[in-house]
Amino acid sequence: MKESNKDKAFLGVYWMTIMGLTSVVIRLLITMTLSRLLRPEAFGQVATIQIIISFAEIFWMMGVGSAIVQKKQLNNDYIATGNTLNLILGLIIYATIFIFASFIAGIVGSDDVIMLRVLSIVFVIHSISGVSEALLQKEMQFKVISIINTVAALTNGIVAITLAFNGFGAWALVFAQILSVMIQTILSLINKPIKFRLRIEKESAKELLNFGTGFALSKVFNNIANQGDYFVVSQTLGSAALGFYNRAYQLLLVPTNLIATVMERVLFPLLARYQDEHEKIRYVVLNLTALIAILAFPITIVSLTMGADLVQVVLGPKWEQTIMPFKILIISLFFRMAYKIGDALVRSLGAIYKRLWVQIAYATLIIGGAYIGKQWGIAGVAVTTTIAIIINYFIMTLLIGHLVALKMRELLGYLAPIILVSILIGAISYMISSPVANLPSALLRLIVMTLAVGLMYLVAFKFFILKYMPEDFRDFINIVKDQMIRKFVAKNNRSNK
Repeated sequence: MKESNKDKAFLGVYWMTIMGLTSVVIRLLITMTLSRLLRPEAFGQVATIQIIISFAEIFWMMGVGSAIVQKKQLNNDYIATGNTLNLILGLIIYATIFIFASFIAGIVGSDDVIMLRVLSIVFVIHSISGVSEALLQKEMQFKVISIINTVAALTNGIVAITLAFNGFGAWALVFAQILSVMIQTILSLINKPIKFRLRIEKESAKELLNFGTGFALSKVFNNIANQGDYFVVSQTLGSAALGFYNRAYQLLLVPTNLIATVMERVLFPLLARYQDEHEKIRYVVLNLTALIAILAFPITIVSLTMGADLVQVVLGPKWEQTIMPFKILIISLFFRMAYKIGDALVRSLGAIYKRLWVQIAYATLIIGGAYIGKQWGIAGVAVTTTIAIIINYFIMTLLIGHLVALKMRELLGYLAPIILVSILIGAISYMISSPVANLPSALLRLIVMTLAVGLMYLVAFKFFILKYMPEDFRDFINIVKDQMIRKFVAKNNRSNK
């Protein structure tokens, strides 16, 4: 029986969440191990090079992948043109970085020219499978995508830990990244092979590049925002400070990547199919934003009350300077996660150039704020970055309201019960954090507080949140429950045959 878009979306969230959880466990174990094998300077060294790689990556695909996902109807000429453009751009980016490596590295304050040249080979490798990955996403093959990403993450971890243990230092992270991209490329091509025809059809290229140019420009400023604070810290406070700040930000990204990025990848192709049905889009945005709040606020409360123990358990004792910036950054968790949903919506509607202005404002806030915050060290940069993320969320929400006639009071109606409950649970958690602090180990303290906060939210969800939420949300939760039951029953039936 043919699956509906709703079923595909649910299965997408299901598989990407399951494999996402697996990836999070893998990445946490990798982070815990590498943080004990490598010095902060090594992470800062690679993070500085990564600023360049992330900027170059924008021009590598030039929005080709997103254009393929967003387009309703595809033909072979469109795919062949996209693949050819992707390969050409990959080679151009690699050659440009290789030739001008000394100059480019100097811009971000790095002298690791050889490392930059070696790592930039990922553009050539990845360009071979860029279109295959876009087609997998468009066809909502999320189980396949999830497995590929998990295998790539596992490869990255095994290689990085092995090389770090054998004294490779920062190079362990570089070689691990190259090999994980190779694995991702090979698996993507195996699961979605395409005919390699070097052909550029004029109309297809024009359409791809029109969407892609807006996408790329938007990504430029998004990347300036995402890397701007790293750049300021690297240039003004040094690689060791960047190492501490980078680890704090990476801890923030763990729940963001697990929940929001999963939903974003599922939503983009789904919303692209519904781009003319604003009522459905409003329903999805309102309910998913509320769901994200229910998931984000408990994580924020545990991180604020037990941040020192969390850093000690995950990173180890030599990372104490990461505690304060992490506690500050985690305040922005909901806003960073919810922003990703809005970003997927804006892209699915094709409003690329309107999205561009949001990204310009975001980048300006991040860099301008970081230059102000650096006076108080990495904690000061964390404060200004958090403020920028929150403002960026509200700007994006206003844009969404304009595009699909979503009113702010509707959104507040969905969030108000969750916010009230979270304030109460946060106060209780703060009060019990003192007796919990007397427990003998950091891991035990973290487990006890996590269980306590989780239990309070479960009780509040059942007896208060559901009762006072809009009816649409209760229907949404029932749909999710029904889908989960259907998935569980189907799985059991298959296993019993």
